[in-house]
Amino acid sequence: MDSGAAFRVTVPRDLGAALKHYRTSVGMSQSQAAEPIGVTQSYVSRLESGEFGTSLSQALRLLRLVGCEVVVRRTRIG
Repeated sequence: MDSGAAFRVTVPRDLGAALKHYRTSVGMSQSQAAEPIGVTQSYVSRLESGEFGTSLSQALRLLRLVGCEVVVRRTRIG
């Protein structure tokens, strides 16, 4: 998938895949991504694995129920 691709998010794992794709497409390590947002590298790793907790899962299910979808696409860097 190219760096301009869009990700359709139906489960938390999809959002994690998008995070990892876009982070790596700009040549950024997990540690480099973690520092400016005030989290640890291991936290970024968990997010990229789709570990967001049940709230995100439930929100995505509700959106699907009402006929909506979540799409992640790059608009700019930084």
